[in-house]
Amino acid sequence: MGLFSRVKDLLQANIMDMVNKAEDPEKMLNLYVDRATEEVRNFQIQVNRAVADKIQLEERIAALNKEIAQRTEQATLAVQQGKDDLARTALTLKKQAETSVADYQAQLTDQDKAVEDLQENLRILSEKLEKAKTERNNLVMRQRRAETMKKANEAISGMSTKDPIADMDRMKERVERMEAEAKASRTMVSSGNSMEDQFAELEKSKANTEVEDELAQLKAQFKKEE
Repeated sequence: MGLFSRVKDLLQANIMDMVNKAEDPEKMLNLYVDRATEEVRNFQIQVNRAVADKIQLEERIAALNKEIAQRTEQATLAVQQGKDDLARTALTLKKQAETSVADYQAQLTDQDKAVEDLQENLRILSEKLEKAKTERNNLVMRQRRAETMKKANEAISGMSTKDPIADMDRMKERVERMEAEAKASRTMVSSGNSMEDQFAELEKSKANTEVEDELAQLKAQFKKEE
């Protein structure tokens, strides 16, 4: 029963206490449950042996009762044939068998009680083992959940320390600034092209004017010659 007391203490312990002690709760729980299972298995063997002893006593009693009946028949037959010495021997053997039966019967009574007690203890141990397994499974799930939450909290804490949101805001501002610069440069290019175009128009207009002036001069000269 000592191992089951340890299992009970373990199952009643706070799971986080085990974590803080740098122990692996799942491995420890499995270890204790395995040991308890082995103890129940060994106890089952003891119960089986007790049952086997009981059956053996019952078989001996049955054999002795059969012998008693046989010796009674032998003694009766010997008396009928006038063989008193032979009848006396048969009755003596009968008496020994009856004595043995009484002794075995007393042992059988004690054995019945022992088997009954052992089976009841086995039932109790088996129930405790099943309860320990269920509790073990619950604690393992709690441990895994606690570890998951701990890792999640550490991850969130790490993110808070690095402040990724602030980094993203800075990147956003940088992108927006680059977009503004690109827009400004495009406006300058557009404005520059427009100015050049205007100068080109002026040059073109000037050339056209000169052509017209020269044409007018030629016409005037031609009229004078006529």
